[in-house]
Amino acid sequence: MAIQQKGNRFIYEVNGQVIGEAVFLPTEDQRVLALTKTFVEPAFRGQTIAQDLVDAVCDFARSKGAKVRPDCRYAAVLFRRFEEKYADVAVQDSPEANSCSI
Repeated sequence: MAIQQKGNRFIYEVNGQVIGEAVFLPTEDQRVLALTKTFVEPAFRGQTIAQDLVDAVCDFARSKGAKVRPDCRYAAVLFRRFEEKYADVAVQDSPEANSCSI
């Protein structure tokens, strides 16, 4: 099991199969990454995979001196639930956060 960055997404693999991903897009000013999608295959849900993927995006943003805007509904809830953990990278989530299947 490993999380890897591939372009504008982090993927979670098990035995070479992608079972989860978090997708982010830089905004116009490049200082904010919009976290647009978090997905984990249904058979693997209920673990910490989705949160690990969000954490990977946040760690990447920290390394770049950027912030994360949780446009994905799952990430928005996670940012609110663990506010202290994400306070250093969080910007306000979109009021129309996309539905996000985890």
